Amino acid sequence: MSQDNQTDETPYPKRSLYGTLFRERGTKRAFLFVVAVLVLWYGYNYIHIYEIDQVKWPALKPDPSGITVLGLLDRNHPGWRRKYMAIESNEAWQIRRPDDAPPPDDTTPQEKQERGSVPAEASRVVSGDAVPVSELMSTLPVVLTGAQFKSAWVTEHEEPLFDRKYYALHIVFSDEGRSRYWQFSSKHNKERLVFVLGGRILTCPQMVPMDTSELTISPIPLKSDADELSNFINCHKITNCP
Repeated sequence: MSQDNQTDETPYPKRSLYGTLFRERGTKRAFLFVVAVLVLWYGYNYIHIYEIDQVKWPALKPDPSGITVLGLLDRNHPGWRRKYMAIESNEAWQIRRPDDAPPPDDTTPQEKQERGSVPAEASRVVSGDAVPVSELMSTLPVVLTGAQFKSAWVTEHEEPLFDRKYYALHIVFSDEGRSRYWQFSSKHNKERLVFVLGGRILTCPQMVPMDTSELTISPIPLKSDADELSNFINCHKITNCP
């Protein structure tokens, strides 16, 4: 058999993933540069978040004309009895005194003794009407104000089982807001926050310890309440409109 009819069996290098992706030296350098930038960015971001989480922030004061977020402290634990609890009724939130709460601080010793001797009366008086927002502002810790929010938006959802809609409010924290929320929620798991805007309670979400830049509050039954909070945050961050 002649050489011309012989099959050329010269070995060729096998194609690999490396050879497919990096046929040119410049492509390899560009890829490594992107990887290096991402590693640096994630490393910086991790260190930055860690640093702000260690900051001991000064106490906040309520903002009567803006958004004030209060910690309700509504779970009993050793050495602490809750004073308030949040109740949702007719698509509105109220703060009331639970039956296991101590009497208000302005109750006289004689009134405390009288209420303790009549259980039904004690329950009725202690539960009472809705607690005024002014009392909440003066007695509960301020967790956040509008200054710790960057932006917000509202999404609409459906609940097929009951054939109704509900709404979710998504809030983006500033670095300070993220840190404050993490520090407070990590010590008050499953307690509620009270969002007050212009002296009115709009929502009372339950906290879960999270180190996150975005908080989602859901469900909010009324679109008007979700929109009111979202519009206020965005409006005052951009244009300082009324």
